[in-house]
Amino acid sequence: MFEETIQLRVRYHDCDPLGIVYHGHYAKFFEIGRTEAMRKHDFSYKKLEELGYAMPVVEMNIKYFRPARYDELMNIKTIIKEWPDKSIVFIGEIYNQQHQLLTSSETKFVYVKKDSLRRCHIPEKVLEHLTPFFTEELKKIKEEKKAAIKAKASHKI
Repeated sequence: MFEETIQLRVRYHDCDPLGIVYHGHYAKFFEIGRTEAMRKHDFSYKKLEELGYAMPVVEMNIKYFRPARYDELMNIKTIIKEWPDKSIVFIGEIYNQQHQLLTSSETKFVYVKKDSLRRCHIPEKVLEHLTPFFTEELKKIKEEKKAAIKAKASHKI
């Protein structure tokens, strides 16, 4: 499982007149968390684009629990729980300094070739960067594939 946390202070321009973060800004906060998490592990979105790929959002769900307020420090946690197959799902969680969950999100991306915008497999470079975080899951996937092949072979006899 991949997990990374960054801190971000709530700025005045992100708030309504009561000093509470406007709900529409949370998508931006989750994006900041994702891009900084990728950058921290030496794989920025810019590098992905230089390789000729893009990651459009195809689905996003945000749940609001408590408000973030002006000048608070937020901890933005970015998580990839499952090894990506045809898409990649990022879980986002925003906490205040009292470790209370403020907001959570689930955002699904697909990969496309930047020049044609046609869907494609997840680039090998991305998988290489994620592999160290999923050694146990990859081992399990490999064992399941072996078992499936073995089961097919025994049915042929």
